[in-house]
Amino acid sequence: MEKCTERALKRDGHKTLVIDDKRANRVIGRKLTQKWALSQSRRFKADFVILGKCHGLDIDTVRTIIEGKPNCMWYHDPQWYKSTYRPDIAHIIAVGKLTQTFFVSGFEAEWRALGLPAKFLPSAADRDIKPVPSRKAFHSDVSFIGTGYDAARAQFLLKVAKKYDLKVWGKGWEEWRKPLNWSGRSVQGKEFAAVCSSSNISLGINPDRAKGASTYTSDRTWMVILAGGFYLGQGTPGLTEMLRDGDHCAWYKDVESCLDRIAYYLEKPQQRERIRREGQVFVRGHHTFDQRIHNLLSGEAFVNPLA
Repeated sequence: MEKCTERALKRDGHKTLVIDDKRANRVIGRKLTQKWALSQSRRFKADFVILGKCHGLDIDTVRTIIEGKPNCMWYHDPQWYKSTYRPDIAHIIAVGKLTQTFFVSGFEAEWRALGLPAKFLPSAADRDIKPVPSRKAFHSDVSFIGTGYDAARAQFLLKVAKKYDLKVWGKGWEEWRKPLNWSGRSVQGKEFAAVCSSSNISLGINPDRAKGASTYTSDRTWMVILAGGFYLGQGTPGLTEMLRDGDHCAWYKDVESCLDRIAYYLEKPQQRERIRREGQVFVRGHHTFDQRIHNLLSGEAFVNPLA
């Protein structure tokens, strides 16, 4: 996320510095990381500070870095709002309370209830993501890209796999290796695009932890569409107002409607191709990191271009 945001800022004419506190903490230890981060920030003299998760930084370090400077934070895992007992989430909350604006890609009301200055800002995709020529090694009727940490999502995919040619990409699916036709590895960059461009349907499934979401979706939604995927996703009330069914993607409500939609669109290759193209154009014009820069720097909440 940080690298994508930085590239977008540079394209917009800004000079940037990324402080990789996570890596520094791993390499030189936490105590030296604080000194290094403070030294870097003093030398750079930023006009604006955009915060990540800051897990490698102490709260006092964050406070010093942003003191007297316009700032914001952009958090992309909002479904964890219930897990305040976890040290990593407690740290996110503590950092977020220091910021002028806590942008979050969903569940903004729940984060505001925790005392954070939360505003909705959807996740995004890097504009350099593009479709690639279809490759047989990456083809399937239905593909899913994601990690296997959610048993409920695995059960959903098992029902899809019983009826259709499914292939799953990502880490953590060992338990369901055979029935899900698991690739055994993750895909990034051109291989990610190859999966999306080569599959007839690219499936999106919210994790069980995101139950009750309205506008939330992960960055993978936007990435899949930019990478040439025909995206079939879980149509939550707010999300269906951000991408139009039949124009930019297709939506389902539950596993049964998902199976029905797969059957329908597998028989409609021309419709799939039209939706792929229109989805790419729309996402490239409205849902890349380049379009999010204005919100981050101004503090303004997201305005849905389809509203």
